[in-house]
Order: sequence, then C-alpha cells, then structure tokens
Amino acid sequence: MVEVKTAILFPGQGAQGIGMGKDLYDHYIESKKIFDEASELLDWDIKEVCFTDSQGIINQTRYTQAALFTTNIAAYEALKANGIKADAVLGFSLGEYSAIAASGALSFEDTLKLVEKRAGYMEQCAKAHPGGMVAVIGLEIDQIDEVCKEVSREVGPVEIANDNCPGQVTLSGVKEALDAASPLLKQKGAKRVLPLQVSGAFHSSLMQEAADTLQAEIEHIIFNEVDIPIISNVTARPMGKEQMITNIPLQIVKGVRFRESILNLIDDGFDTFIEVGPKRTLCNLVKKISGEVRVMNVEDKASLESVLEIIGGAVC
Repeated sequence: MVEVKTAILFPGQGAQGIGMGKDLYDHYIESKKIFDEASELLDWDIKEVCFTDSQGIINQTRYTQAALFTTNIAAYEALKANGIKADAVLGFSLGEYSAIAASGALSFEDTLKLVEKRAGYMEQCAKAHPGGMVAVIGLEIDQIDEVCKEVSREVGPVEIANDNCPGQVTLSGVKEALDAASPLLKQKGAKRVLPLQVSGAFHSSLMQEAADTLQAEIEHIIFNEVDIPIISNVTARPMGKEQMITNIPLQIVKGVRFRESILNLIDDGFDTFIEVGPKRTLCNLVKKISGEVRVMNVEDKASLESVLEIIGGAVC
C-alpha cells in the first residue's frame, strides 16, 4: 500500500450556502449528531438556517459563523467515521475554529460557544469601525504590500488580509484607502481589483477591539494538547495550546497566510488535501498553489464516497 500524508482543510466565511449539510444530516448518524448538538446549544434554529434559510439570514455574520462551523464539523465527523485519518488540519479564517475542534484542542461545544462570541464581537466591531475588502488579481504580494504601506501613510489603513494563492490576494481597510489603492494597484499591473460583499474590514487593525475582547475570553478557556497538528493562519506553522491563546485573537487582526501554509505542508511531505465543508473554494486555491498534489472535497454523500473510493484503500 502507498502511504499518503493527508491534510484536512476547512473553509471560512463565504463558503456558506442554502442546503449545506442537509445531505450529510440525512445519511450519516455522525453528522446528524453534530447538528442535533448544535441545535441544543444555540438559541436559534441552525437546521432551518443551513437547510432552507426561509428567513434569509444565512449571510448575517452572527448566523453564518456558527452555521458554517457546524457544517464543517458534521462533514469531518462523517469522513473520520469512514476511516480517513488527518495528519494535519488547517482552516481558512473562520475555518480555523473547525480545525481547532478537529485537532482535539477544544470540544465541539466549547468551540461553538467561542465561534458565537467571535461572530458577535466582529459584528459589533465592524459597525463601530466601518471598512471593506477587495480582491487583487494578478499582482505579486510584495508589490501589493508596497501600495498598502504608501496608502496607509497618506490616506488611511489598508492591509493585506488574505494571501490566498499566487496572483490572488485580498485587502482590508477603510473605504477611502481601498479607493485610493485601487488605481495604484492597477498601475503596477494588477489585472483586476474587485470589491467584496462583506460587512467589515476583516483581518485588519480595524478589528482590534474584537481581538481584545476575544483575548479576554480566551484567557478563561482551558485548551487540551492537540491530537492532530493544527496549522496557524497567523504563522503558517503548527501551533500547540500555548500558541492558541495568542494566535486565536491575533488571527482577527492579522492576514491569513494560506499560500504559505500549503507550501509548508507540501515541504513537510503532504501530498493529499481534502477540503471538508461546502463548496470547493480551498480546493481551487490549492490547485493554483501546486499542480503536484491530490485535491478532493467532502460536502455531501456523493463527494464523501468519491474520496473513499480514491484513497480509502491507500491509507496506512
């Protein structure tokens, strides 16, 4: 048998969609258990929001974060129950909380409570300090960083929020700074600068109050030693329970180093990446980072069965 080294990836906010998790809930007892547990812990109907969203609230941060976290873990538990073992876990932004639960650092219940608090703090902070985000396509990150520093000095804060893959970076900042940065980025060679439909300047210094409030919350939480290595968005390297106390709040104001994280995992011998949760956003990013690795996703029964067919017999 061929030994594979598998990293499980969890998507973040933006991956949500109506109907997410329903097929898993219907077919896997492990997934049903996660949704049922979340229903008991939350004061709103998570199944209704995920499966039908009749009230149209799935894209509101308060509901999005808990709903997506629950869906990710429901998919992960079904995958794990079918014998797929993770050698490392990595989440993108909000997805890092799915990775925290999967790593064993916190229980599902404790992580869900933390996600709910994070969502509330970020929503409040976004209202108090308005801002936005843009995607920059086709420009090197060093050139983008130069523009950010120049505009931040002259207009107002604009910072690198996500380093997704070669040629795809997102920025956060105040509207005036984003508007000022756009033509400068295009002058340097950016193919496109696209505004994103988000409610705040996430992963930037404008979120500092949310980070400070979360830091105070984190200090009362007892983390376990991790069972599975978890890669930090802040450092792009594995973090233990001590680092989590610093990195979890810091992640709110620092950029997500996804490209670096994937490259580091590849350097460490990882050859298989499975995105667990709705859509295939991270799969597409990994493919742009490296054409040499195997990339799959699990979001429903059909995709889970496909993964089992491809690698189920190859896992040692």
